[in-house]
Amino acid sequence: MKIGLVSLGCPKNLVDSEVMLGLAQKAGHELTNDAAGADVLVVNTCAFINSAKQESIDTILEMAQHKKDGACRRLIVTGCLAERYRDELRAEIPEIDAVLGTGEVPEIVQAIGGAAMPHGASRLMFHRVAPHGQPTAQPSATSPQPPSYIYDANTPRLLATPKHYAYVKIAEGCCAATTGAAQPIRSSARRVRSRSAA
Repeated sequence: MKIGLVSLGCPKNLVDSEVMLGLAQKAGHELTNDAAGADVLVVNTCAFINSAKQESIDTILEMAQHKKDGACRRLIVTGCLAERYRDELRAEIPEIDAVLGTGEVPEIVQAIGGAAMPHGASRLMFHRVAPHGQPTAQPSATSPQPPSYIYDANTPRLLATPKHYAYVKIAEGCCAATTGAAQPIRSSARRVRSRSAA
């Protein structure tokens, strides 16, 4: 299948995009820069500040149009916005076929193929029900465990930067507090590569 990817946000997101492209290419998929001709479109989103959230939503909607007017058969949303608003994205934008959070990067090949993923949005949504039929406040089955994945030197990766440099991702999660941040930073959500893996 032809895979198109739009990467938004910080260099950490770009590295995740490069890894997703590498995994897709290793699985035998063809990569394309032509969104209108792609069979599968992936939008790797950012949610750090409100303007980044809006850019992500606008881009998702733009790519969703290709399911109506183009060759696109699957739309996959990944990244920080997907991590934070997984259920809302699926409910509000029905064109989305799969949602992968920041710790689910390795599941991109399954999402491309339409396979049900253990933590992904392709799963059915279940809610726990309390006695007497009252829903509980517990999260749905689509809420993943805290992310634990971080890539290493053996992970397939297709560089999107110019030949003279590449980003090395040594930690996962936002690490710079700002007053404009749309999402509070939780140190428990950060993951760091070992010195030897970097």
